[in-house]
Amino acid sequence: MENLSELTHSFDLETISPLEMLEALRRSNGVTISSVNIANARGQDFIGCGFRNVSEVVVQGSVGDFGFSSFGDGECKISGNAGDFFGHSAASGILVVRGNVRRSLGALGIGGLIAVYGDAGDRAAVGLQGADIVVRGSVGAFAGLGMQSGTLIIGGSAGGDLGKGSRGGTIYIRGEAESISSDIEEQRLREPDRLKIGMLLLKSNIKSTGKEFRVFRSTHTET
Repeated sequence: MENLSELTHSFDLETISPLEMLEALRRSNGVTISSVNIANARGQDFIGCGFRNVSEVVVQGSVGDFGFSSFGDGECKISGNAGDFFGHSAASGILVVRGNVRRSLGALGIGGLIAVYGDAGDRAAVGLQGADIVVRGSVGAFAGLGMQSGTLIIGGSAGGDLGKGSRGGTIYIRGEAESISSDIEEQRLREPDRLKIGMLLLKSNIKSTGKEFRVFRSTHTET
């Protein structure tokens, strides 16, 4: 581990736990750290949980459950996969996973962008509250469960009950869903939708256009 007076830090998860890593960064007294490199990530839970004021995070390997929950203020790139509740309560910044993610991706996410280059499991974007989520592959059942606001972009297909309990936000899907909840309805894809999809795909470094997508929004109006 590097001296904390420097702005670039390296951690080896063979010699330090995710909690110890977080405590070491907290001792920087809120100063923005330019970059953090994390080696030997082998699916440990809570990696990156609570990271703030870090401009860039690079993770070599996979993260376990609750990886980078409550993340904010920076950009993180993960070379492997992620477990359940990745990006839970994300506040801002960009999280990129080059592999697959398990269940409840981005649950309760408030802000920022989460991009997954592979597939995601059930309940992707559950309870989403303002974050943007892009999944280049497919998602499991109950994607967008209880969404309040924010955006879910699905480049592949979806499991059953897409949008169940949705009260807001927008779901874009390029493939087919096994079933679509009556809580959402398909609407005409308009130019602002295409621009939004294109912008989020560009930020995610995914080459595509928004023309092939369908758009769904909640049939309910919050009072």
